Amino acid sequence: MGLQFAVEAEGPGWFRVSALRGDERVSWLHVVELDVHYGASKVRVGGVAGVYTPREHRGRGYSAATLRYAVQWMRERGYPLTALFGIPEYYHRFGYATFMGEHTVTLSLRSASRVEAEELDWEISDDQGAWRGEISRIYEAVNTLWPGARVRDPSSWEGFRKGVSWEHPAKPLVLKRSGRVVAYAALERWPSPEELLVAEVGAEGHDPELYRSLIKVLCSLALQERKSHIKVHAPPDHPFAKVARAYGCTVESFYPWGGGGMARVLRLKELLEAAAGELERRAAELEGEVSLRVEGEAVTLRVRRGSVKVEEGATSCNLVELGPGEAAQLFMGFRSAEELLPRAARGQAGFLAQLFPEGHPYVWQPDRW
Repeated sequence: MGLQFAVEAEGPGWFRVSALRGDERVSWLHVVELDVHYGASKVRVGGVAGVYTPREHRGRGYSAATLRYAVQWMRERGYPLTALFGIPEYYHRFGYATFMGEHTVTLSLRSASRVEAEELDWEISDDQGAWRGEISRIYEAVNTLWPGARVRDPSSWEGFRKGVSWEHPAKPLVLKRSGRVVAYAALERWPSPEELLVAEVGAEGHDPELYRSLIKVLCSLALQERKSHIKVHAPPDHPFAKVARAYGCTVESFYPWGGGGMARVLRLKELLEAAAGELERRAAELEGEVSLRVEGEAVTLRVRRGSVKVEEGATSCNLVELGPGEAAQLFMGFRSAEELLPRAARGQAGFLAQLFPEGHPYVWQPDRW
């Protein structure tokens, strides 16, 4: 093939990885450096984006070679985890596995009109960065429950750079009480004629009363724009979904195989060390040990009632071997230990299930890369 590879920094935490044949760039992708929430911890992730090969160079394996190089480069750079949003049935060949589903909550206007709630002041802006400090403050306070939710630093977050569509930023809607932002939504800028489409919602303290007020405002907007329903992208265990259920709604979930949000482990020891704060919280009443092996790298977890030690090497008699994508699925809570572990390791399922409980890992639509 005769390829050479180059990595160029194109901005803070943003790199282009290129495959070169002579002086010609024949394939490329981007790696974005980001942090995601993991309960009481935060994990650094190498996000893969913008994978592309010009048409005249396709079918020659250039994209695959570029991605393999990028995976090794990210490992050497020290990223413990890598994630992407990919086309179906391609990225699994490189060790990635689906780690999250796609979820929507849909209310008819008849259902939404049943809501009785406090009347709050509200505003919409065409500026994607409007109220970014207030929105990011609320977001950071209420989004640690979903592994994978991207960290938004209030000092640097620039607002909703996208909605559900990649083509344009979302419009912020905020609810105010005594002039203070207490809830928000990210509205799709160009939805279909039938629906009011919402890419994200949030409220201080996940207050159900605030979510009721938000539904009431969304209903008013939908009526003004002659929409038939409101569709909100949110995980099924989100408090907004729980509030909506009381008035009648449809909650839909789709779990792609080998596509959508996908992740794989790069450096197992560093990943578990980064998550130590959250693992210790989960291990308050837990004792035991287990060794994990992923792509030849082995670590041992020793747990003693709130203390979690991560040691290099497989020194426990209890050994579990997983692929890099499977390890990411277990870590993120997308698959349960009971379902994921091979039969020979089922004896450790209960121990691992408490350390890595099943849930709904999620990245909000505006934060995807």
